[in-house]
Amino acid sequence: MRPATAAAAAESGSRTKVVGGRDSGSFVKRFLGDYRYDPADIHTLTNVVSTDKGTVYPEQGTVRFSATDKKGRINAHTPDGCDWTLTVRGDTAELDPATQTCHTATGDTSLVYWTLVTDDGRHMNAFHAGSTTTPSQPPANTFLYVGALTRSATGKDE
Repeated sequence: MRPATAAAAAESGSRTKVVGGRDSGSFVKRFLGDYRYDPADIHTLTNVVSTDKGTVYPEQGTVRFSATDKKGRINAHTPDGCDWTLTVRGDTAELDPATQTCHTATGDTSLVYWTLVTDDGRHMNAFHAGSTTTPSQPPANTFLYVGALTRSATGKDE
């Protein structure tokens, strides 16, 4: 088992070749389920979101990934109550369409890029970039450079 902050390397060290841009259901299955952000580590910047305003905060909580009705597409429901659509190609899922915005009572969150990689369906590495807008505050660009998530114990996935 990998340590909780082992976000740097995938087991195989390479992406899976996807022939003709098509995805097989076996790859989508690796992403489905609940994944929890590993504990934030300021020393390695694992699960630490930084902003262009000079602030940092931990990325935390559980992301629920579910299949959509379109082949190769998944939905990510994040702890802030937002839903994001990604397309799976091999061992990589990317935000699709490329820019998405979520409106909540506390403000807006936009993602312009979010990529997740899993080679084993138990751990994911992630990167995302976007912005947040809250009432009476200027927009802040946000960046998660080293994201690490681990599949939550759900019984059937163990």
